[in-house]
Amino acid sequence: MDTCPPFSSFFGPFLRLAGSGEINVRDSAKKIADQFGMTTKARLETTRGGNQPRYINRTYWVASYFRKAGLVETSKRGYVKITKRGKEFLKKHRGQISSDDLNSFSSFTSFKERKTAAEVQKASDNGILNHSLTPHDRINDALQEIEDELAQMILEQLQSASPSFFERAVLDLFLNMGYGSSNEEAGELLGGSGDNGVDGLINQDALGLERVYIQAKRYQSENNISADAIREFTGALNVQQASKGLFVTTSSFSKQARTTAEKVPQRIVLIDGKQLAQLMIKYNVGCSTQRTFFVKQLDTDYFE
Repeated sequence: MDTCPPFSSFFGPFLRLAGSGEINVRDSAKKIADQFGMTTKARLETTRGGNQPRYINRTYWVASYFRKAGLVETSKRGYVKITKRGKEFLKKHRGQISSDDLNSFSSFTSFKERKTAAEVQKASDNGILNHSLTPHDRINDALQEIEDELAQMILEQLQSASPSFFERAVLDLFLNMGYGSSNEEAGELLGGSGDNGVDGLINQDALGLERVYIQAKRYQSENNISADAIREFTGALNVQQASKGLFVTTSSFSKQARTTAEKVPQRIVLIDGKQLAQLMIKYNVGCSTQRTFFVKQLDTDYFE
């Protein structure tokens, strides 16, 4: 086979590999390519960005779609394993699997409906009566889908990392955002014994007269931060005689936690997992630019 097979062709082989046990997503791409009998020419075919072989890119997207459908789940960094739902689905679909087969799962259709609803609204806003999108709209939607998947991958990496790594990543983010003075000691990790309930600090000036203290909680998505955790952080800020704090988590905050943060005398900013991932993407922490595309338009001044 001299060309990369269509995207949906990867569905069946990938799920069957996952059905045999925990798999590395990148390694599974190579096994699928072997099953297809892809030639060197086909394996060297890249995405339009040019930085990744197309067959590897498609395998990663298959893993993403299957996670949204609940057929596989992340087991550790770079690995997935089949779920109970995936095993039952595999028994019923021994042959080829299509995107339509995934529509039987509400989690997958919800993902598609969110995307479709956004497209329809955007088309309506642009006055496109047949609800089709302009090329620029399609580019924006594709970039948003890629960014949403990247955000999910970043959260999974943070949740599987060590607490010390997570604390360092949070500190790196705020320094990249421009917080802290310009000297080398603008940020400091305090986690460990004797940290008095805070994980890090940022010196807003060279002398450290103005400090912002950080609490970083690496929780799974379903484990929300409670109001008690906010009160404990407030107590830690009192010990440090601090007026500002950042509470960051990979999960989310309960309604009571947000209410408590608004009522305490200190200024406490809450950053949940979704916002954290978005900020890391925006400020290039834990991710990098793969390729820059230039969208050009007609220069009417030149022709005049």
